[in-house]
Amino acid sequence: MIKIDYKKVWNFILRNSIWILLTVLSLLVFHPGISEIKTMLLIVATESVAIALSGISLFVFTKIDFTKDMTTTNPGLIFLGVHICTGLTILGVYLAQFGN
Repeated sequence: MIKIDYKKVWNFILRNSIWILLTVLSLLVFHPGISEIKTMLLIVATESVAIALSGISLFVFTKIDFTKDMTTTNPGLIFLGVHICTGLTILGVYLAQFGN
């Protein structure tokens, strides 16, 4: 039988609730008429996904305990890489929407 550690589950929910909440709220409010507001909500939703992808990529690609060795810059580089790709995606969406 699998034993569930509820403290770990609660900790996971608390750590990830911010980006999940931002994603859900931005998708729920995605129906305003002004196209600039829609673009801003799209940016919020995409950044929420980028934060989630950063966390997932840290979990999947690294087995290093970053709390012991603070000289390692891998988490920052992973975070930076994901957000550069997200920013380029947002730029492409913006140009496609408003670039007549």
